[in-house]
Formats: sequence, structure tokens, C-alpha cells
Amino acid sequence: MKGSQLHKVANCDCADRIGDVIFVHGLGGDAFSTWHPQGKKDDQQSWLFWLGQDLPNVGIWSLDYEVEPSAWRGNTMPMTDRATNILALLDSYDIGDRPITFVTHSLGGLLVKQMLRHARDQKQQGWRDIVGQTRGIVFLATPHSGSDLANWIDNFGTVFRKTVSVDELKANSPQLLQLNLWFRNNFRDLGIKVEVYFEKYSTSGVLVVDASSADPGIENVIPIPLDDDHNTICRPDSKDQLIYRSLKKLIDSWISTQSNIPKINTSQSST
Repeated sequence: MKGSQLHKVANCDCADRIGDVIFVHGLGGDAFSTWHPQGKKDDQQSWLFWLGQDLPNVGIWSLDYEVEPSAWRGNTMPMTDRATNILALLDSYDIGDRPITFVTHSLGGLLVKQMLRHARDQKQQGWRDIVGQTRGIVFLATPHSGSDLANWIDNFGTVFRKTVSVDELKANSPQLLQLNLWFRNNFRDLGIKVEVYFEKYSTSGVLVVDASSADPGIENVIPIPLDDDHNTICRPDSKDQLIYRSLKKLIDSWISTQSNIPKINTSQSST
């Protein structure tokens, strides 16, 4: 078992960096292949590394943790346990000393919400610092109210050897609905900017996260549809794509508030 790992992508050892961006994959994903454009295996061709080049004063990190749909493929933890596990991991890297933006795919967005809730409920100062420094969350096809695909998998649970993560992702799961209610009720106090994107195309004939579930129901947050399926939505293949440009603009919103820090040029063309 590999356990949870926080991978340094770019600028992470710069003592004078002014913030951190952390990528958080979803069910069955990993720290790097989740974010690669389709057909490209070179890490340098993913947007994690583009950000490191374009934002030399920001640390770019990618989280890796075990979360599989089937026990045939590996292990998983209940989301509440995983949230505690990841908070301790981030704290060990002093994440929380600087502003943070989380970029999340699918279940990764649910995990980040659970982390923020845990951190607020506990008296661990390092964990509370993570909440206090979180400036933005990008939700890419995050099923805030669950996914019908999880319900479908549940019908084949014995053969598939489904994990607890599948149960937690069921459509209209009470746990997910309650978590999202907490997030909506605390959104203003958290002071976090949120961007929401959802897939418009099916994956192998299934719309994994529909528009309704992708919408966290937050006032003035408009979910944006993308010409992608569940797998491609997190894999922009150029710097000109909407999701990349929007992420840079989101990061700029807190960078520009730092003293003596120039605004980022978001008009750079693709490479």
C-alpha cells in the first residue's frame, strides 16, 4: 500500500513563494495521469507543469491517495477518515502558511469539502490555518449530491467488490447532502471563491455527473458546462482552454491582493 503522498510539481521549495495550488484527483485517479491530456504521457505536457512555468512564485502540488471503486484494484478509506489523513499530511508540509487554491476532480471536490469541515471542527491550529488560507476551490465534475453511476455499480456489488467510496457516492446520499448543506451554510464565512464546471458528454454511454449534481447550490456561483466527458474535463490540452485561463484568473484574484505583487498576465497564448 502506498498511502497518501503530496507530490512537488513546481516551485514548492521556494521559501519566498506567495501561495500554493493543490490538485486533488477523484475515484480511481492518481496524482499525474488524471491531469494529462489524452494520448500524452509526458508530465511536462500537463497543466500542472504549465502553471509552474507561468506562476514562478506559486507552489504547484499534486495529491495522491488511495480511492478505488473496486477492491480488485486497491484500497480505500471512508471519506471522513481520508479527510483527517490528508489534513495531517498537508500540515506536515506546512501547507496553510500561505494562500491555497484547490483544483479538484469528481470525488476530490467532496474530499476537500470534508477536509475543510473537519479542520473547522478540530482544535489543531495547523488544520485551521489550512481553512483560513484557502482562497479558492475549482470543482470539476464534482457530484455534490452523488452519482447515478454509483447506484448502478451497487447492483453488481458482489462481483465488482465495490468499496466504501462507491457507497458514499450514491445519488442523494444523506452524507453528501448533509456535507453540501454545511458547505452552503458556511460558504460566506469561509471567504472562498468557488468555480464549478460540469461535463456535457457521456463516458461510455453514461453521464457520470449531471448538471444538477454538479451544482453545489451556492448563491451567485454559476456552473459552467464544458465540451467534455468525465475523463477529459480535467485534462485541458492547451493554455488557451477556458479551464486553464479561468484557474489563472482565480489565482490572480488573491495574488493581486498581496503587497507589491504584480497581476498575472492571463492573456498568454498556448504553447
